[in-house]
Amino acid sequence: MTRSVRSLLRRPVVAVESTATLADADAALRSDGLEAVAVVRDGRLVGLVTADDLVAARPSAATTLSIGEINGALATIPIQSIMRRDIATIAPDTPIAEAARLLRDGSGPLAVLEGGDLVGLVGTADLLPELEQPEPF
Repeated sequence: MTRSVRSLLRRPVVAVESTATLADADAALRSDGLEAVAVVRDGRLVGLVTADDLVAARPSAATTLSIGEINGALATIPIQSIMRRDIATIAPDTPIAEAARLLRDGSGPLAVLEGGDLVGLVGTADLLPELEQPEPF
């Protein structure tokens, strides 16, 4: 029996509104230990932001800004300025092996859509435990 990504989905889906800031996305990622957060508008997926995207948006270590100034700046930068708009999507019934192939090909975290509704995100960290399990005989 082929397992699908449906078995990997967490509820509720962690998402931020398209009006959110980088600080909002950073807080969502940190609170749930996620590798990505969905960006939604009126409940519909419009983008994706990864932890790496947020790191790239931060000032370099050579900055003269204080931590407070950096945090203040992040609270004013809209998430739309760095979100990924070209997002690979899959259905909940997609086999885990297919999701792994898409991730290997560099698609980044995959948005799982059912009937146009976002039902989850699947990334490398979600798949690794599944792929490490021995195959049943």
